Amino acid sequence: MELNRVTTEDYESIIAFYDDVTKRTPDMERYARWQKGKHPTEEGIRAYIEEGSMYLYKENDVIIGAMAVTMCQGDDYHAIRWSQQVQDNEVAVIHILAVSPNAQGKGIGSEMIREAIRLARTNGMKAIRLDALASNTPAHKIYKALGFEYRGKQHLYAENTGWTDFYFFEYKEVTFIHFIEEEERDEALKLVKEVFMEFEAPDYSEEGIADFMHAIGDESYLNMHRFYGAYQNEKLVGVIATRNDHHHIGLLFVDKNYQRKGIGRQLIQYVLDH
Repeated sequence: MELNRVTTEDYESIIAFYDDVTKRTPDMERYARWQKGKHPTEEGIRAYIEEGSMYLYKENDVIIGAMAVTMCQGDDYHAIRWSQQVQDNEVAVIHILAVSPNAQGKGIGSEMIREAIRLARTNGMKAIRLDALASNTPAHKIYKALGFEYRGKQHLYAENTGWTDFYFFEYKEVTFIHFIEEEERDEALKLVKEVFMEFEAPDYSEEGIADFMHAIGDESYLNMHRFYGAYQNEKLVGVIATRNDHHHIGLLFVDKNYQRKGIGRQLIQYVLDH
């Protein structure tokens, strides 16, 4: 996924996009409770654009998703007991994440959050945080599935809701998953071989072991797959490979020191989100 920074030339189309999301998203009044003119506001969106914090995702030149990612947290975040104490300008905060009603339920919002995390890292941020209405339970589930941890709540006033509870979340890194380029594949195959030989090979015949090793050394077989790696502190700890447009998992291996920690499940979920 490639996010593009919004410019002032995109202003009208972004406003129209948010108006459409507010109007047509199912159960909007029940969960996120956005209201045209009250939240998100045109003034707020313009401010995000002018400070360079607004991003969009397009497919076939049509806006599919948008969000703001600021490299600073506001005063409302000071009252929460965070896992680490850092300066305001060391925190990235995700705001007004929205996906077109025509594309909801396809994992696009999850992937946009992952892109926001990568963006925060690129900018040297030490923490990644966000908030959501207490009523927005579907969003809470997504945040938690992506590694965000609930840290507390505040009773705050908003123009669209009046006084209500807001939940605050902080990203707690478990794994960072991304596509493995062909030039990075040797490292992934090394992990696959090591895990296979220790945990799988004892149940294989000599012929079976030889067939497996031949397959993962065959460029034509490897090129049928898309490889993804799970990383912790920049260390590759798990590998998944799919073929047939993600419809078949060909390889799934996790470093022995990181097994039984949910990494395999996260790799599978990453594929499902795509």
